[in-house]
Amino acid sequence: MKILQINKFFFLKGGSERHFFDLAELLSGKGHKVFAWSTKSENNFPFPNQGNFAKFIDFSKKESFLKEIKKAKNVFWNKEAKDKLERIIKHRKPDIVHIHNFFSHLSPSVIFTAKRYNIPVVLTLHDYKLFCPNYKFFSKNEVCFDCLKNKNYKSCFYKKCLKDSYLKSLIGAMEGKWQKDLLRLPKKIDAFVAPSLYIRRKAIESGIPKNKVFHIPNFINFQEIKKNSNRKSKYFLYFGRLSHEKGVEMLINSFLNISDAFPEWKLKIAGTGPEENKLKEMAQHNEQVEFLGNKNIKELKKIISKAYLTVIPSFWPENFPYSALESNAFKTPVLASKRGGLTELCKNEKTGLVFEPNKKKDLENKLIWAISNSRKIRKMGELAQKEILEKYNSENYYKKIIKIYERIKVY
Repeated sequence: MKILQINKFFFLKGGSERHFFDLAELLSGKGHKVFAWSTKSENNFPFPNQGNFAKFIDFSKKESFLKEIKKAKNVFWNKEAKDKLERIIKHRKPDIVHIHNFFSHLSPSVIFTAKRYNIPVVLTLHDYKLFCPNYKFFSKNEVCFDCLKNKNYKSCFYKKCLKDSYLKSLIGAMEGKWQKDLLRLPKKIDAFVAPSLYIRRKAIESGIPKNKVFHIPNFINFQEIKKNSNRKSKYFLYFGRLSHEKGVEMLINSFLNISDAFPEWKLKIAGTGPEENKLKEMAQHNEQVEFLGNKNIKELKKIISKAYLTVIPSFWPENFPYSALESNAFKTPVLASKRGGLTELCKNEKTGLVFEPNKKKDLENKLIWAISNSRKIRKMGELAQKEILEKYNSENYYKKIIKIYERIKVY
């Protein structure tokens, strides 16, 4: 089978990119002809024929008024991406187009291009963008489903959900309406892959038919993971983006409140983000809190494997984060907020621990409990790794995804 994999970034920006690359490798290893298409960026991994990639749009860079208008226009319909993808389709003649992230940079034009040539389209729901303009179901410091429940995007504008800006939020609201009501984009997609049951429920709530949304959890490549992980050390670990919705500030406050009672324990934080300086200031007088910055994959795996517990204190409802999968693969159980898809990975006092979202005292109590119950934590890590190896391996994923491809393929 010839499969065209599409993602707006061709470098490791997040979990969706990791899945994009891992899936391409998995399908190629099974004998399929896999082609990749993306945007051309200086951060891209080496790859031949990147001249056929669409132009990368830097939305973080402020430019002239006319250039900003052009960027906004491309969010709705990127003609350059459409034209380049059309050439790829004519040349490669794929049987399936599997799209991961396309919003803003590539636009719905890529889906309509595939359908113009009668090619079935699969979309993996890596985030909530199809239902929520700011991707997160989180606004004004609380979980928000207004756009999903109201079947429109007015709340995005009124709440300034994008960058706390009326203008950007207006564009986001218009983009949502354009895709859902005018283009009727979900009807153009033949199958949706939901990594978590949580996002599957939200997709169905949005109006997508049940028979088009398939639950297939993300998988991990276990080639580099030894079943007997390194000996655990006395530190809790957070790794990921340092932004408000991730709840890192609450984690630091909780740890600082118990650190005097447990002077031999540390909290290690890997990653960067907009709240980095603020968080460092909070902990500047406590040597038990360490900021590690960005780490490469090899370094991060070593840090995860030695961690006593990974903490995911998110305020927003995470989908199906790789941080939990990776931790469990190394026998490191996860302490997570009781939200979104996290509860599907972290079964309380079985494969991990959960705490009530936004409840700092509950988080503190769970940290203390974990320190006091090392034997149970070790057992949780062992059970978590066993579940990861059995459920979230590449073979299971392949069997499920190939069934979807075969079901929707046009013969």
